[in-house]
Amino acid sequence: MAFIEHKLGKTHFTKKGRGTKTPIIWLHGGPGGTHSPDSKLFTMAQDRVVYSYTQIGSGKSSKIKSSQYTIKTFVDELSYLIKAWNLKEFHLMGGSWGTTLALEYYLAKKGKGVKSIVFQSPMFSAKDWEEDGKKLIKFLPKKTQKVINYCHEIEATDSKVYKEAVMDYYLKHVLRNKKKLTAKRAPNPHGEDIYLKMWGPSEFKPTGSLKSYNKVQKLKTIKVPTLIICGEYDEATPTTGIKYANLIKECSFSEIKAASHSIWNEKPAALRKVILEFISSI
Repeated sequence: MAFIEHKLGKTHFTKKGRGTKTPIIWLHGGPGGTHSPDSKLFTMAQDRVVYSYTQIGSGKSSKIKSSQYTIKTFVDELSYLIKAWNLKEFHLMGGSWGTTLALEYYLAKKGKGVKSIVFQSPMFSAKDWEEDGKKLIKFLPKKTQKVINYCHEIEATDSKVYKEAVMDYYLKHVLRNKKKLTAKRAPNPHGEDIYLKMWGPSEFKPTGSLKSYNKVQKLKTIKVPTLIICGEYDEATPTTGIKYANLIKECSFSEIKAASHSIWNEKPAALRKVILEFISSI
């Protein structure tokens, strides 16, 4: 188990692989999520080094104050890690909230060191995300829709009935494997608090500090080769992913069939193939 100490605290990270090809940095989702040292994403580490880490405040990384639940905190942390890893150039990749962080890092550093970007299931606009969620909810059973909408109306998103209804959505659009979705995970109370304060009570209801987030127009400023990936049943819908891809000068789009949001869990071989073909073409 490896850690790096920096100005914000201590970050738990995993480094795998060797070789001379440009390394990969993978940013996990959340905010408030964790990385897994056993993730299939490390299968990309055959002829290059792959890095992933648990963002500060979550999992085995240091706790942070609620006043530090900001995009700047996580961009600064990534900067400290890149310096500690002594990386001059790298492929920057992330999934879900990890795409938000990747974009923010690229913008803050004006692309310095970033050879390419992979955005898997991107979140660049909370409004777009919520609108996509509303459309997908309409395909759920009427009873489930009623519970979700009513709980939003009366602000009862902490209720048992809401959490049960939300699972219907998650099984279709977040992780299409009930055993994995409901598997017992290591306690992550501080990460859960970050998620609630920055995002909200569920995947499709942004109520936290990111609820007005919108950097869609900044996509036009990306000057490096870019790939956007969405799952066929992704809550980050392929339609929206294509819209974003069309705003980036040098960007391609790929849809992973029979996958939803958690593509590394559902279709790791297909995701790995798409990413490696993309970076090998650069």
